[in-house]
Amino acid sequence: MPYHITHRIGLDIGTHSVKGVEVVERGLELIIRAAQVVPISNHSDSNKPPSSEAIVHAIRTMLSSGGFHSTKAILALPPESVHMKWLHLEASNEAELDATARAAAIRGAPFPADDVVVDYRVLLPRGRRGRNIYFVMLVAASSSAIDELLDLADRAGLEPVAVDVGPVAAARSLEDYTSRRSPLWSGQPRAHCVVGAKSTTISVIRGDEFEFARTVPVGGNDFTARIADHLSITWEEAERIKSSRGTQLLPNGTLVCTAGEGELLVPCDNVVGRLAREIQRSLRFFSSQYAEGSYLGIVGSTVLAGGGALLPGLDKALADRGVEINFIANPFAGFSVDVRPGLQSIGDFAAQFVTAMGLAIGDYSAGMSCTKERVTAA
Repeated sequence: MPYHITHRIGLDIGTHSVKGVEVVERGLELIIRAAQVVPISNHSDSNKPPSSEAIVHAIRTMLSSGGFHSTKAILALPPESVHMKWLHLEASNEAELDATARAAAIRGAPFPADDVVVDYRVLLPRGRRGRNIYFVMLVAASSSAIDELLDLADRAGLEPVAVDVGPVAAARSLEDYTSRRSPLWSGQPRAHCVVGAKSTTISVIRGDEFEFARTVPVGGNDFTARIADHLSITWEEAERIKSSRGTQLLPNGTLVCTAGEGELLVPCDNVVGRLAREIQRSLRFFSSQYAEGSYLGIVGSTVLAGGGALLPGLDKALADRGVEINFIANPFAGFSVDVRPGLQSIGDFAAQFVTAMGLAIGDYSAGMSCTKERVTAA
């Protein structure tokens, strides 16, 4: 369901940090008033989720240090709390389709049946056609995960007004950015690769239709682990080296970084190779659903986004393995930005804000929405 709020915050709670974007309406214009990322403190184990106390503290720090004014927030469910599937379903009427779609979503979800919130959307047919055949995108989310998310926001002093699916919010932001960048749409689908800490979500979008998504277990943490193992240092030290100025991933997969006054070379070819193969496998699967050579299955461009996209050289290393990245996303491009100090430089780190931005502009982007208002989600 759409949500309509004049001032609101898109809040993306990640593995290692929380990211927020606040937008406000000024006449017919949408203004970015605040954007901030804050690390979740005392989270040094990549295999364990951060504590709720650490997340709440990070959100409060973000709100106070980032100059946020609104308390109304739209939140994103992480990929592991969402099950998405595309199916052809047969039904004789809308009521039967509704029952069939919801049953299929519950049956396929990796959550207990009594812990599932279901939504679906009918899309244009793909391959099979028939009077009673519908092509449907199914979304099933963990109800307990939604409750935990709402509780975190409440404890941080926010008023949660909607919960959205993270990959859908990111795609919404990327499509808005892409349409601003290339207003003449060719009709070809576009691929989005959002590289997070623990995983990467590969999505395919055609206009405002979310046609495919797959989350693979390769992300920024894999580069950090390679640094830590290769140099025999702690996770925190490795993460600091990876994020330091001057770190660069070469096309051959070698990560060049500095520690002290020396230059270090860390082989990361296996990580880049795994990511490239997963992207290629995902896009081949998408194309296979159409007749061979059909333009409907040919991806026109590929966008890189997420916190992992901030690793300099990742796009070129992927291109060296056959994954052409057309550009790294800047979801703030084309929007007016408040003149407050600090905000003018957000473009340098914009790729990590795609989900938060997509949440914040949800009611301005027609079509691509899988939101649940709080009364429904809870």
